[in-house]
Amino acid sequence: MEIQELISFTTIVQQGSFSKASKKLDYCQGSITIHIKNLERELGVQLFDRLGKKVTLTNHGKTFYHHCIKILDDISCAKEAINPSLELNGHLTIGTIDSLCSSIVPRLICKYHQYHPHVSVSITTDTIEGLLKMLKNNDIDFAYLVDKQLLDTDWLKIYQSKEDVTFVASCHHPICKIKQPTIQDILSYPIILTEKDASYRRLLEEKLHENHLEIKPFIQSKNTDLLLELLKLDQYISFLPKYILEDALKNKTITQINLPDYKIDVYRQLLCHKDKWLSHEMKAFFQLIKEKY
Repeated sequence: MEIQELISFTTIVQQGSFSKASKKLDYCQGSITIHIKNLERELGVQLFDRLGKKVTLTNHGKTFYHHCIKILDDISCAKEAINPSLELNGHLTIGTIDSLCSSIVPRLICKYHQYHPHVSVSITTDTIEGLLKMLKNNDIDFAYLVDKQLLDTDWLKIYQSKEDVTFVASCHHPICKIKQPTIQDILSYPIILTEKDASYRRLLEEKLHENHLEIKPFIQSKNTDLLLELLKLDQYISFLPKYILEDALKNKTITQINLPDYKIDVYRQLLCHKDKWLSHEMKAFFQLIKEKY
């Protein structure tokens, strides 16, 4: 049993087909097929059900896959233990949401590049639903997102941090003159919000619905930088997570509007598929986010 045969096997599982695995590994498809035949001959079992172009794991294949992941991880750890100074030079594919991409992610990637200058990084943004679909299809290595706590057993949660979401307005907005504003006061002004698929907007609308209220935004955009610029015009109120507002709150260009009954918590989470093999490049990123963010 050769290590490369195990790599071919796990890559087929993660990519979903022999042809995609051959492209991923830069092998001809015939070599991939031979690797699997060798494994099946040595193990004495069939690892895949082949129905046309679709391949699915047999029960034996599922059992063997979990052992393969552990074996490859142990080999990787052994190599690192022997040569811990080995420079990382692989690739990361990160999926995230727009609000993180315009706030935390740039600083995070910059710091990662300082530590590991030879690792190439691809970043894609999508909705929460889109990111989870990409995780399932192995189109991204991991997803960095903000939502309520995700507890699906398909995902391995690497990191989680609680985030506050709050109503905000310019320091010169008329609502700042009201000593204890109510939700009705806020809704009487033009509201600007992220798009409907943003998790914190969805949670706000659910809370309002419980109280038989509805919010009708004057402007909605996935571009949170645009929303922050609009807030400076002293006309609008928005509802945003604090990690987006950090600089504006520090510079006192905007202010929080505290409504205890509308305190909504979300969680910044880093997820990967439970069956994903964790490369050194991924582990280095996980370590950085745990230490710095």
